[in-house]
Amino acid sequence: MTSPVLRNLLIMISVPISLLAGTDRIADPATTDMKIERVVHSPRIEELVFFSEPLGRPMKATVVLPAKYRDGITDWPVLYLLHGRGRHHRSLVDPDDTRSSLLEANFFTVLPQGEDGWYLDSPLIAGDRYSAHLTYLVDLVDSLYPVSRDRRKTGITGWSAGGYGAVRYAEVHPERFGTVASIIGLLDFPRPETLPEGQNYTVPRERFGDDPAEWRRLNPIHHTHQLQNTGILIVAADQAFDLTMNVRFAGKLSELGIDFEWRLLQGEHKFEVVATALPIVLDFMADRFGE
Repeated sequence: MTSPVLRNLLIMISVPISLLAGTDRIADPATTDMKIERVVHSPRIEELVFFSEPLGRPMKATVVLPAKYRDGITDWPVLYLLHGRGRHHRSLVDPDDTRSSLLEANFFTVLPQGEDGWYLDSPLIAGDRYSAHLTYLVDLVDSLYPVSRDRRKTGITGWSAGGYGAVRYAEVHPERFGTVASIIGLLDFPRPETLPEGQNYTVPRERFGDDPAEWRRLNPIHHTHQLQNTGILIVAADQAFDLTMNVRFAGKLSELGIDFEWRLLQGEHKFEVVATALPIVLDFMADRFGE
């Protein structure tokens, strides 16, 4: 791999999908003419543009390379960072302060384009397979970059709906992720019962449906046992509407005897809290990765 640090001009690299190593989930043999574009925006920041088979359309992801990245080294730790509703794969890369935090990390950080899919395969919308899309992206990153496939060096995090998505995805794939962190995540959601006033969030029924049994299946709090051997960090905010959800999720972990770290920040359910929490999460991941 030619290091993007050495490239001083915006370039595009088109890689035939049929040439990629990895699993057969990467591409159908009939689609050998499809291309993956890796667009270098700045030193150590790339944007992947690729065709997502689960979603059936082109999608994007931002990839931040490690601070000490150099060619020839393999088995780099990797962190997947999922955005919240109304945000996108560049929401943490565009602002100076959060971009600086990402660039200081000595591991790969992958920020997927998640749209408003909550990182789940919707029980109602047949084409909205955002969990399968995330798996597809993980396989693609494994094939394109020298990242580790050891769960001890693989983490996932996110904020708001992305915190929900990160925890739920880690529960579904405990064999893949050794560390998970949530920032102001909706960790007891969806739920038919209401929480105290000001601590609820309207369920998008067009995506989650109306079936309480299905809501239980999709609610991370009911699957915490899957995190028995996982490093966990929960970052909550003292004035956020999701605080009770986070407290309840932490209580469930404690009930099961699962170790976790808890950080309570000042603030509401806003991007400013995410920006404050990001270095905390990155340091937690670095410790877990042994960096």
